[in-house]
Amino acid sequence: MHLYRKGQPITVHHGKPWKPGRLIQMRGHVASFDGELVRMTRRFQSPGRPYDGLFATQRRGDHGTIELPRGGWVARRRYLRQSGSLIGELYNIQTPVQLLPGEVRYVDLEIDVAYLPHRPERVQVQDVAEMEEAVARGHIPGAVAEVAREVAEELARRLGAWDGESVLEWDVRPEPARLTPAVEDFLQRHAVEPRSSLT
Repeated sequence: MHLYRKGQPITVHHGKPWKPGRLIQMRGHVASFDGELVRMTRRFQSPGRPYDGLFATQRRGDHGTIELPRGGWVARRRYLRQSGSLIGELYNIQTPVQLLPGEVRYVDLEIDVAYLPHRPERVQVQDVAEMEEAVARGHIPGAVAEVAREVAEELARRLGAWDGESVLEWDVRPEPARLTPAVEDFLQRHAVEPRSSLT
C-alpha cells in the first residue's frame, strides 16, 4: 500500500527492446493506489499534435489518466478535453505490469484496442500488422502474440457491449492454461521483479 503516495511523480516505461533508441516514457502524477492498481494523471502540452490511434489532435487543456493493474496484460489510457469530455480510450496490450518505486514497467506487445465514442466504428483492434511484423522478425514469440490477440479480442468484445458509463471490466487476463512454457519464458526474460499470479 505504500509503494506510491498521492501526488508523487511517476514514470511509465513503455518498453520495446527490439527498437533501440525508441525508449518511450509517459510521465504523470499518482492519483490513487490501492495496493494493486495505480491510477496516474497526465497533461498534454503539444496542441496540434495527433493522438496515435484516436483520430484526433491535441488541444490546450487536454489531460488524461492511465490505469495500471499489478500483473495486468492491459493498461487503460483515457484522453479528455479541458471540459472533461472524452476524446477516446486506448487499451495497451503488454507483458504483465510491474509496479516499482516511482515507476511502472512492461514490454509493449504492439497490439492495442481503441474505444472511440465519436466514430461510427466505436471499437477498433489496432496495430495488428505491427505485432505480426515483430513476430516475423523474431522479437515476439508466436505463442505470446496469440495470447495478446486473444486478450485484445476479448477486450474488444466487452467494449462493444459497453454503454460508456457503467463499470467496465477491462482488466482482461489470459487463462492460466494459455501460459505455456514458451510464453512463460518470454515473460520471465522481460521481467525485472517477481511477477504476481496471473489468475
